[in-house]
Amino acid sequence: IVYSLQLTMNGYEQLMVNRDAAAKGVEIAETAKSIQQTMQAQGLAVDADVLSAAAQLSSAKSQLESIDAGIDQIYKTLCYYTGWEKGADTVIGPVPAADPSVIGTLDLTSDKETAVNNNYSLISMRSGSGSGMSDFQVRTTKEMTQKANKMRTVDYSEDQLRSDMQTLYDTILEKKAAYDSASTAYQSAQLTWNAAQIQRQNGTLSQIQFMQQELAYLQAQSGFKCADLNLQQALRNYQWAVKGVSVSAG
Repeated sequence: IVYSLQLTMNGYEQLMVNRDAAAKGVEIAETAKSIQQTMQAQGLAVDADVLSAAAQLSSAKSQLESIDAGIDQIYKTLCYYTGWEKGADTVIGPVPAADPSVIGTLDLTSDKETAVNNNYSLISMRSGSGSGMSDFQVRTTKEMTQKANKMRTVDYSEDQLRSDMQTLYDTILEKKAAYDSASTAYQSAQLTWNAAQIQRQNGTLSQIQFMQQELAYLQAQSGFKCADLNLQQALRNYQWAVKGVSVSAG
């Protein structure tokens, strides 16, 4: 239950961090439409320009509404599982940042065997294979046909879990690479955004250009936060698998 709730919370947080960029997209689309309408009144824009701006605004609003609907649905789920009633007093805090240093402490070879020994499904499979016999007794009677088939299934499942652990570990490395890339992009966007604020103060950047720079910054920010959340979830998936939970490695 805790593992499932963590997955849900991660999804909720990703929607939350994407909402700021989506809201800014709506704000920009509204400004662009207003500009086109003003230009049309001055004879500087045609109907097609206004209609295009209106269509972009409609698309931006639809995207934001979709995110808000997802947030509301997951919020209700989180309240339900944690025993809180949905209301103004119920505040869901942010997910803690990932700790990349944990990756260096993982021992894949050892963790594979720990996961095999702890996995709830495998424990149930083993205990149900010997008609009350101990795991040691079951394994010493593999020559018996009725036991051999069962043990082959157990052995296959154990090997499959070891393979899944390898996939979970590889996923961590993949998410770490994406995290590093997103971090670099975010730092670059931060510098560009800082420069845009100075340009705006100096009057060398128009309102719409300034808003577009802010949107680019917010997108880079949400990209980094989502990469952080993905890395954290990859680490949690691996850790839960070691503890014995069956985690999808797909």
